[in-house]
Amino acid sequence: MIKRFFITLVVLLVLYGFYKPFAIQLKNSQEFNSFNLDANSVFKLKEYIKTEKKRNYKAYLVFNKEELDNLNTNIPKWNVLKCEDEKVITDLFNSELSYTGADAATIQSKIYVYSENKLIFESEISLDRNSIGLQNKEFGWVKPIADKDFINIFSRFKRYNLPVLIIW
Repeated sequence: MIKRFFITLVVLLVLYGFYKPFAIQLKNSQEFNSFNLDANSVFKLKEYIKTEKKRNYKAYLVFNKEELDNLNTNIPKWNVLKCEDEKVITDLFNSELSYTGADAATIQSKIYVYSENKLIFESEISLDRNSIGLQNKEFGWVKPIADKDFINIFSRFKRYNLPVLIIW
């Protein structure tokens, strides 16, 4: 009886995971190159992220439930989104961002970018209707110069179809 209950519970958790994947973070990303900007400076992520010669990029968006409810309408509403399109990730790295010198403390959704199966970038991200930008311990709160272009990048992400995403 207990064995049947346990098996049923595991099956239900796996099925639920396919609908709303679980994200488990085991490791943080590597540190950025030196980051010396003045308020309102414009920069691109590619100037600070250490990438491998072979790209083989993958990016994941993991949304917090409250932030998912207020997500921009152009972005698919799933807990976890994935992108392996090198052009989309290159567009992300080439997006112009404005350094505000401030912090946003309430963001819980995250973006993870891998190159050659190595975590090269991690940041909190806000893609809701009222607030668009990245929050990271290295650069604080940064906003995209072109909100529509930034949202367009993430609108090309697809649903992650496995029950568990392990960030390592």
